Amino acid sequence: MTNNSGFAIPPLPRHYSGEGRNERNFGDRPRFMDGDLQEWEKTDSDRMAENRKHAFIGRTIPRVPWPNFLQELEWKMGEHFALIGPTGQGKTTMLLNILPLHPFVTVFATKPRDESMDRLLTEGYVKLDRWRSLDAKIYPRRVLWPDATSISSEDRQKQVFHTAFDAIYHEGGWTIAIDELWYIINVLGLSRDVRTMLLQARALGVSILGATQRPAYIPLEVYDQSTHLMFWRDNDETNLKRIGGLASNRASLIREAVANLEMFQVLYMNTRTGRLLRTRCPVLN
Repeated sequence: MTNNSGFAIPPLPRHYSGEGRNERNFGDRPRFMDGDLQEWEKTDSDRMAENRKHAFIGRTIPRVPWPNFLQELEWKMGEHFALIGPTGQGKTTMLLNILPLHPFVTVFATKPRDESMDRLLTEGYVKLDRWRSLDAKIYPRRVLWPDATSISSEDRQKQVFHTAFDAIYHEGGWTIAIDELWYIINVLGLSRDVRTMLLQARALGVSILGATQRPAYIPLEVYDQSTHLMFWRDNDETNLKRIGGLASNRASLIREAVANLEMFQVLYMNTRTGRLLRTRCPVLN
């Protein structure tokens, strides 16, 4: 076979099938075409870089067993707690595990059906479809669960949660747990209520325990005003940029740690003490 210049084109080696990696044999050592060689070198370099990252993270951010972490956790009234990570990593499990640390808790339930909320109701929480001025000593644990079974439920939910925010602000001393913070802020349009709670209600002993999937889609106040932050593994560049922009001199380390966490592992940061650690919440029975 010849090309247009008249030079003969040598046949491909017999082992070459035309599939997979484009390689040619030179003695006993396989050689790759330029594009493949660059990719191979890049992969090898990336692997070495990842190993260095893991080693650095391991040296600077210790692993702490869950019982030890829970025993050491000092979550004061008026301190906010943010749980941030993709679905299925354990945010709801974490939320249910740390709720018992505070004495007066109201959980905002937004879904039509929710097994986690049903579990709380079997553990002594009282279900309310709207906020009521009940004796907190008699009813210290509540699930505020307005009807969400119709496509037009959002207006009802918005009114119920807005009224509850206002009442809790006046009563003080409550912890508000929100498993769908993004929904409360962006779908129901209660961003102003959440910001007020984060910025002003701390002095009243009110804590927000909020969980969300996307770090990039919630107000910066969630980060700036939270004393306790938990991040699950996330490789989305938009989310990592938001994490890397935290008002912390260790933001770049946090970003790298989040991108390299193990499955279900969580990075904990205390903005009051500066402590960083990794732990893993057990599955609830």
